[in-house]
Amino acid sequence: MKAHLADLLNQAIQSLIQAGTLPPDAQAEIHIENTRDKAHGDLASNLAMTLAKAARSNPRQLAEKICAALPASDQVVKTEIAGPGFINFFINPDAIYTVVGDILSQGKAFGRAEPNSG
Repeated sequence: MKAHLADLLNQAIQSLIQAGTLPPDAQAEIHIENTRDKAHGDLASNLAMTLAKAARSNPRQLAEKICAALPASDQVVKTEIAGPGFINFFINPDAIYTVVGDILSQGKAFGRAEPNSG
């Protein structure tokens, strides 16, 4: 799920670069972590805070622009902005359980960098 969210955030960054909101050389390491309180969503990113200086923007306002630029995803129910600019993701419960099929089909290889090892 984190990889999917990172991909969505990368697409949003590219959209904002094309729109001129972010400079063409804007680079950000995307960090996605579990939220401490599930009332704030399932996962969160501090991307807006890491890009705010390059964008010459308030992190919270930039988070709003990032959320608006996120491509639609069946796996994300909604996003919310918290605090100084955290982007909280609420994941579709059905999407969370799709990993069970992956675990069953990959067996002991699930989660390994090289599925054929071990």
